[in-house]
Amino acid sequence: MDLKELPARSFKRHPWEMVRADFFARLLRENLRGHALAAFDLGAGDGYFAECLVESLPTVTRVTCFDTGYQAAWLAANKTRHPSLSFTAQKPDGVHDLLVLLDVLEHVDDSRAILGEAVQTSLKPGGLALISVPAWQALFSSHDTLLGHKRRFAPAELRDLAREAGLVVVEHGQLFSSLLAARAMMKAREFLEKKPSSHVPAAATIETSLGSWHHGRVVTTLVTRALSLDAAGGRLAARLGLPIAGLSTWVLARRP
Repeated sequence: MDLKELPARSFKRHPWEMVRADFFARLLRENLRGHALAAFDLGAGDGYFAECLVESLPTVTRVTCFDTGYQAAWLAANKTRHPSLSFTAQKPDGVHDLLVLLDVLEHVDDSRAILGEAVQTSLKPGGLALISVPAWQALFSSHDTLLGHKRRFAPAELRDLAREAGLVVVEHGQLFSSLLAARAMMKAREFLEKKPSSHVPAAATIETSLGSWHHGRVVTTLVTRALSLDAAGGRLAARLGLPIAGLSTWVLARRP
């Protein structure tokens, strides 16, 4: 979760975030080789995925979570959160076995430069990079602007970015096809209301559905299962070369 979406109160994790974390953890479990591996989560937000990673992959023994939004109070409060996690607001030195950029590149002006620099300075030769971004610029809405997004990406654009950064694509795909209709309806409503998607007041903190999930166990379980099936179906479609679109697109790639 982005730091600006993080509620000050206690909250339930949204099924979308839980399913996404589980999907990517499974993907890495199938492809990551070695022992006592070090990971670098660039733009780690509240560290939820990093925590899921070390809990589900025993071979990953250290994750450095880097986010320029971390304040001194946050760093102090999370210093002893998990023995395998460390949080920093300063980009760390050294190279890692795994580089993670989940929903990061859409926030920067020059995604090509940011990814290229991260690969060259923070990823070992032979290491894996996991990258995800929101898909399809046609779906760019006021919600994107509220979150500080500069753009959305076509799947082929993300693959090209990975290759230009010196990576070899191992696997790629799209996530959450079932959510496309809802986002398309939101975009259509903004268009009909002539609401500009690029002029939303900036805010230090915002409330989104990720921090305001309030449904009970039954609804949460049903939504989680539906999104899990969606994610599994999207990966199968990618492996079979089927043209199925999703709300997000991702790449798993290796540095030669």
